[in-house]
Amino acid sequence: MISEKKPTKFNKPAFFEKKKQSRTPEKKKTEFVQKNKPELEGNIKLPSRLERLIEQYIENKTGKSLDTPITLERIRQSVLAQKAGYWNKNPQGKYGKGYDVFAYLAYQAPGYIIQFRHILKILGSHKMLPKDVSILDLGTGPGVVPLALIWHLKEKNAGSITINVIEQSEEFIEAFKYLIPEFASSSPVKTGLILHEDLRNSDHDIPDNLTLITCQNVMAELPGMSIDEKTSLLMKYVSHLSDDGFLILVEPAELRHATQLRILQKKLEASGLFLYAPCRYLHEGQCNPETCWSFIELSLMKSTRLMDLLAGEKEGYRFRNTDIKFSYSILTKKPRIKPIPSHVLRDTVPLCALQDNLGEWVSIAGAKMSMDIGDKEFAVYMICDGSTAEKVYLIIPRSLRTEEIKTARTAKYGDLIKIYDVRVRWNPKKNSYNLISGMRTRVIAMNI
Repeated sequence: MISEKKPTKFNKPAFFEKKKQSRTPEKKKTEFVQKNKPELEGNIKLPSRLERLIEQYIENKTGKSLDTPITLERIRQSVLAQKAGYWNKNPQGKYGKGYDVFAYLAYQAPGYIIQFRHILKILGSHKMLPKDVSILDLGTGPGVVPLALIWHLKEKNAGSITINVIEQSEEFIEAFKYLIPEFASSSPVKTGLILHEDLRNSDHDIPDNLTLITCQNVMAELPGMSIDEKTSLLMKYVSHLSDDGFLILVEPAELRHATQLRILQKKLEASGLFLYAPCRYLHEGQCNPETCWSFIELSLMKSTRLMDLLAGEKEGYRFRNTDIKFSYSILTKKPRIKPIPSHVLRDTVPLCALQDNLGEWVSIAGAKMSMDIGDKEFAVYMICDGSTAEKVYLIIPRSLRTEEIKTARTAKYGDLIKIYDVRVRWNPKKNSYNLISGMRTRVIAMNI
């Protein structure tokens, strides 16, 4: 969303003009995450059996109880080292030792499992996920994506899974071989190809007609690879995807990774793939992925027992990783989205034409591409229709509580909404358009 030169931390959003005559809200000093947003209420919990399996794996490897002080301290140090490596100019994780894997399982894996389960639920709600799934997970780590898939299968209580993975860390593969069969238990899950090698160098026989090819939090940790090289690498694997299958890419929500994912997404589209989610192209035009900072934010997860043990009484902020924010792209080999009927968009202004409507009241259609990123006075949502390189934000005063704008707050990330009667303003400092809501503004779900 915000184009900044420093990529090393989340940036505070700035959306508003300072000119008093503009009738737009002035910029407020806000935190990146709004603490009192309704979208963040509640807790998501990792399955208790999976929590216990992770604990058992660590205990089996160390030969000691999980709450042994020296074990916890060594995991803490590994967590801190991984976090420091993440913020490097060229982020890359090191998972060659047992405690590296313990740290990953303790701090990162729970949120990663939950976020991929959410993507599976999106496909499931669209009735796009087949009953029987054959997956190739690139850079599987300890099996985070397969664990999410098994969790989803257990909830549905139907279907089967064949799991194929590539992973270069021997320690991760050892964890995978323990966690996957134990968590799958009596479920119809079988493992196929398990390759211990760098996914960039794989030349083995990959199964054909795969349902899913997944790559979660991997592309950003491939040092020295250009976007074109990553595109070529992924397209090589996509050749093994079924015509109805999905390529799913996930990266952290942090600015540099999220924008790089959108650039990669565009390159993959140019290579012949079709975008399924989260973006939608409603009007002719051209977006600019280099300035597109867009990500989904889920409810806070409940910290695991292991996180609580690591945190103790004073260091919760270091070792409880409960925020779940991530960017994702879902692509296909053939179009899987029905075209939007022309009459649905007939009375809307493309976002690329907002320049011709400054100061006027207009109606637009677009996808909701952020949760509420405003402050205590104004709700702010990023809106996109795929037609413009400029950033566009829907601004709603929190004092405006009409039923007509309720859908803007309740719509999910990526949902298509139609917004009637908003006033167009331009923020020259941030090169963005503000769509200002008023008493006559109305927002409806398009359900397409």
